[in-house]
Amino acid sequence: MYRNDVPGNGKAFACSTADDIADQIGLAGHPAELDEIIKNMWVDHTHGLLTDNEVEILDEAARARREAIQERRTETRPKPRTAPFSAPRVSARRQRTPDRQASIERRRRLVASGPLPPPLAARFTWGEQAVMRIVGDECRAHGCCFLHIDAIAARAGVHRTTVQNALREAQGRGEVPGAPIISVQERRRKGHRSLTNIIRIVAREWSDWLRKGPRRPAMGVGSNCTTDKKLSSTDTNKKERGSDAPDRREAISRRKKAALR
Repeated sequence: MYRNDVPGNGKAFACSTADDIADQIGLAGHPAELDEIIKNMWVDHTHGLLTDNEVEILDEAARARREAIQERRTETRPKPRTAPFSAPRVSARRQRTPDRQASIERRRRLVASGPLPPPLAARFTWGEQAVMRIVGDECRAHGCCFLHIDAIAARAGVHRTTVQNALREAQGRGEVPGAPIISVQERRRKGHRSLTNIIRIVAREWSDWLRKGPRRPAMGVGSNCTTDKKLSSTDTNKKERGSDAPDRREAISRRKKAALR
């Protein structure tokens, strides 16, 4: 006969009979205690203190007790904490024009103004041409464009994705790669919100087109795409020639009558 200190509860059990071992199995509260009891049970069986039938019954009881302990531990395991009053997650608000028809009309006016030379305009869709008109006006007025993508989209009457596609195509990184006509300088700041990109015109053909084209104010939201009221010298000469148009028509009529005689 011997004594064994079962780990975990500090109690001493005398492993002499099957009843004592059965009581120990029923009182065990941890898998480690069951492992120690089973080990001592096999020692008793080796010394002839337990029969094969008793060992089989005790082993089944130990297995059932182990399953009960596992189920109890699963039920009492604390659930992960969740914020009971967490605010619902709000997705980013999609950009949308308040007046779709006005945006369409603004986009058409911008495209009709001829913002790009025909060879370059063929690379862009109508919406992208409206974007390039805004960029061209800013570059002509300030030397480069500092506007945010959303600001360009609002002025051009398009979605911000169209602005991104237009800038990508203008840099020669579109679906059909071509010569870049602009350069985009990113201004990232570590730990802070990045500044707006700086867009510059690098194509001489577009720069000459803007320099020789009619002077017009930079487009803003709600603008009617009108030109300056100040007329060029060519327009002034046309206006002066238009004042004596009746006299010239009479002279032409007299010449025709003389020729018929």
